[in-house]
Amino acid sequence: MVVIRPLSEANQEGFLSFMASKAFETNPNWAGCFCQFYLDNAEDIEGFELTAERNRAKACERIASGTMRGYLAFDGNEVVGWVAANKANNFTQLPPTSDETARILCFVIEPEHQGQGVATALLNFAIEDLSDQGFKSIEAAPQIDDGFSSSGYRGKLSMFVKAGFEQGPSIDDRHVLVHRQLTE
Repeated sequence: MVVIRPLSEANQEGFLSFMASKAFETNPNWAGCFCQFYLDNAEDIEGFELTAERNRAKACERIASGTMRGYLAFDGNEVVGWVAANKANNFTQLPPTSDETARILCFVIEPEHQGQGVATALLNFAIEDLSDQGFKSIEAAPQIDDGFSSSGYRGKLSMFVKAGFEQGPSIDDRHVLVHRQLTE
């Protein structure tokens, strides 16, 4: 049975180990990112080579400061999945929005656990926890096509629609904006 827990300093080593090993077996182009891409701003990356070591160190700093948030799926003591879920404006590579809005990005599921509902469990946990944190809405940008591709890390549109998200406009040729109001 998979158990979902918020990312914290206490389970940081499990996250780091997951990201450095089996997380990207099916998508090696993203190996070494440690989910830093959307958190980096121009000052963070100017003049720096974006290596796995640099991204790992930034992940540790951001977990400690609370600017990197998300949820881990555990099968026993082993991390088998991850989703980045955070205050929308902490994702500085995306357009700014209300401070009462959260964003959900970057689902990474260990290959042996893909297709077993881990991403859905992460999404449902995130919705409840983000609501408990006081966010008024959540947005995401899943892939329009539910087939697997390298851009599928944002989750499947059907998963978000099933969880009560409303489909908005396409934001490029592969992704669509979805939104869910948490409170009236």
